[in-house]
Amino acid sequence: MRPSRRVARLVALLGLPLVLAAFAAEGRFGITRYRLAGTAYAVPHTYEFSRNFRLPWLDALPGLGREPADSLWLMLPAAEVAAGLPGYSPLSHGHAGPFATDLVVHVVGDPDGRRFAPLHARQWGIFDARLAQGAPWRPDPSGGERLVHSEGVDHRRFYRLPSRNAARPADQAPPGCLASDTSDKREVSTCTYLVHRDGLTYDFSLRPENLAVADRVPAYVLARLAAWKRPAPAREEAP
Repeated sequence: MRPSRRVARLVALLGLPLVLAAFAAEGRFGITRYRLAGTAYAVPHTYEFSRNFRLPWLDALPGLGREPADSLWLMLPAAEVAAGLPGYSPLSHGHAGPFATDLVVHVVGDPDGRRFAPLHARQWGIFDARLAQGAPWRPDPSGGERLVHSEGVDHRRFYRLPSRNAARPADQAPPGCLASDTSDKREVSTCTYLVHRDGLTYDFSLRPENLAVADRVPAYVLARLAAWKRPAPAREEAP
């Protein structure tokens, strides 16, 4: 075999793994540009929910496309959230045992609250309807009280508040929760929070271990976004 052919074959053999590695690195370490409330962000792929966890029925939801408009789904690893948000537990207990409490949050640019306002009114309206129907209040094991929305054989839906006499926050809808029991009669639950602050609307869920830090999640997410601010135009895929 001529030396030039040997060199070409060697380059080809060595180059293919490098090319594959480059593609893998781009998928993990590349960025996508987003715009939220007029601010551009370059979000690393490793923190994009749609790149790390995909379900077909989620594809139609806003913010999951490759060129989202004023909407972003983040998936923040539990260990990182615990390191930056005091009191956040990186583990929770589910039906199958302990699991990492990665924080998935949908952030929408909503400077004037037009998206948040009708959702806020609707959720409190449903809450008031349950009150009028005589829905029971019960203590919540994680603190505060529950207004029961519905109860089934294997599940419970309820709203969770600090107390039945707590003031209604103008920037938050009533946290809606879903609970069920494990085979050994332990309750597992998740509460969904919808919050509007700093021109952004945040939609996220927390397990019982982390309910106490719910009010501080938006500030934590905003601090993470601040590190990704960019002056360049948004919604352009980085090369």
